[in-house]
Amino acid sequence: MNRIKIGNKHIGKDDPCLIMVDAGVNHNNDTDRAIDLVNKSADAGADVVKFQTYKANSITTKTAPRYWNPKLDTDGGGTQHDTFSRIDDLPIEAYAEMKKVAESRGIIFSSTPFNLDDVSFLYDLGMDLFKVSSSDLIYHELIREVSKTGKPIILSTGTASIAEMEQAIEVILKENNDQIALQHCMLSYPCEFKDANLLKMVRMQDIFSDIPIGYSDHTYGDEIPSAAVALGARSIEKHFTLDNSLPDSPDHGFALDPQALKAMVQRIRRTEEGIGEFVSGPYESEKSAYHLARKSLTSLGKIEKGTLISDEMLTCKRPGTGYYPHEIDKVVGKTAMIDIEDDQTITPEMIM
Repeated sequence: MNRIKIGNKHIGKDDPCLIMVDAGVNHNNDTDRAIDLVNKSADAGADVVKFQTYKANSITTKTAPRYWNPKLDTDGGGTQHDTFSRIDDLPIEAYAEMKKVAESRGIIFSSTPFNLDDVSFLYDLGMDLFKVSSSDLIYHELIREVSKTGKPIILSTGTASIAEMEQAIEVILKENNDQIALQHCMLSYPCEFKDANLLKMVRMQDIFSDIPIGYSDHTYGDEIPSAAVALGARSIEKHFTLDNSLPDSPDHGFALDPQALKAMVQRIRRTEEGIGEFVSGPYESEKSAYHLARKSLTSLGKIEKGTLISDEMLTCKRPGTGYYPHEIDKVVGKTAMIDIEDDQTITPEMIM
């Protein structure tokens, strides 16, 4: 698997899962709130805080219907343009401030571009990472421009076929950029647990064995991201807000708040610890149980010295410091070399 370097972090087979917070446009055009999103992401222990950079007029027509669950709307409905036009006006100077704060807090700053001008703006700002939205996986010109920057690319794959993923990857490779990671994603807002389809992520890793595969989540809570990590996700992306009750952005409704984000990061790190490694036999933490929880052949009553031992004289009890039960043929028919008291573990020096 190719190892991707992003700032001072990596995505690879043996690296910790990269945890990316998608703050999106949950700043609601407020610079102070945007900076607070950066700080709270760092407080939670996330690796990357990512926003979204677009203008409503360049991302959608004025009549394109919304595709997210109407329950996430806080304005009574309307078009995509109606929503995006209310949350596309973060002051341009805010991005440099956000990046500066992110650097001071040791968290990687990024933003998703949705048109070609956004790519140039973010590159000039000094992005360490470009994230391409699922919706733009088929926007090859945008992917080409991102690829030309030479920066690492995480590409979400919601709604995409394997063939479409292959085409997008080919566009990137043709620009001599092999710093590619994919994220399985269900482009459903919000996504029900039953629709997460994490097995697609697993299958993608089989197909694209040289590319780190992760998961971009739109479910409520953190159960599915943790499950994705257990199944091998090399990166996790999760929506984040300061307040689930905020208006305008539909992401507020299913995003994690600061307390929940911190809990997710901790759960993912515990999950990673639990994955561990393969050992045939006892692990170090099992050494005590290996000797004391297993059973040994044990005398069932006193066996006097010189007695020929039969199976009726034996039972099985803990600890496992003598002959194991399946080794009974090593004991039956042997002679007791000493007086073996009742309820004693049978050991080699006792018999011959």
